[in-house]
Amino acid sequence: MEIFVNDQKLESAFENEKNLGEVFDAVGRWVESNGKFLLSCLVDGEEFQAGTMRDSSIAKANKMEFYVGEELDILISSLNELDSYVDKVGTTLLGRDSLTEKETKELTDGMYWIKTLLDSAGKLLKLKYDQIKPMGTGNTVEEIMSALQSKAGKLEGTAAIEEFLEYLRDMKLFVMDLVARASVLDLDLPILREILDTFIKALPALKESFVKVNESYQSGKDEVATHLLTQSVSQINVLLTSFITLRQKLPGMDFSKIQIAERTFEEKTNDLNDTLASVALALEEKDIIRAGDIIEYEIPAVLDELLPFLEKVKEQADSLAV
Repeated sequence: MEIFVNDQKLESAFENEKNLGEVFDAVGRWVESNGKFLLSCLVDGEEFQAGTMRDSSIAKANKMEFYVGEELDILISSLNELDSYVDKVGTTLLGRDSLTEKETKELTDGMYWIKTLLDSAGKLLKLKYDQIKPMGTGNTVEEIMSALQSKAGKLEGTAAIEEFLEYLRDMKLFVMDLVARASVLDLDLPILREILDTFIKALPALKESFVKVNESYQSGKDEVATHLLTQSVSQINVLLTSFITLRQKLPGMDFSKIQIAERTFEEKTNDLNDTLASVALALEEKDIIRAGDIIEYEIPAVLDELLPFLEKVKEQADSLAV
């Protein structure tokens, strides 16, 4: 069997791999070790289907073709496709009490595709899925993905589908945030400076949005509150990610030198991250009152304390960009 990566034939032979699934995994490990990500795989011109092809002997196939992403914009495009796919699955399942055999197979393969894409994104962006908890039920991304994969083939009855949709909503929240953060990594310097400037100017509106989140929780509108919270937290994550890119674009940037009243910029961003983590913990423990207090009072207070540091970051970036 011949193996191609981005239309280039691999000369190295696979000695231990006996079936298509083992070859797929081996190439996937090679892709990840090189800081790239796997977009798709074809077996004799047909898309690789984990459910039916994984255990097939390599003797039954003539050619496997792998397409590997080498640029960040390809990853962003794939994540946007993933976002749309999650929406499509949610719309399809809503109100259903069972799936056809064909739909079950497609859903199972779809969950495998999601895991493959997220594994590649995690390697490239250095994400630890066993530690990341979207602002939903409190499960980690790793737990969410595991549940989606294990339950995709067993959706019989409205209760099973509702449970699956709950995990899918958590995945949607994470993907929304991941798309926003990944997009920042490939931006040019002028846009990064604009993001920083816009965040500073829009801080009062952002603080007000956290108040609305708590109001929604207190009035029993949990889904609305979760969506608003994810949007607001995504704005903060975009800002925090932009600092990484800003430092790459401007090697002279030194955040350790930015201090106010003996507190460093890095300490203040850690304070913000810790506060966001405490919200996730409170939601995980179903303590809506505690989560609401942090969202409405503590997060805005931390943002207020961060503001003068942001202005100093902007000053340093402007001076280095001249």
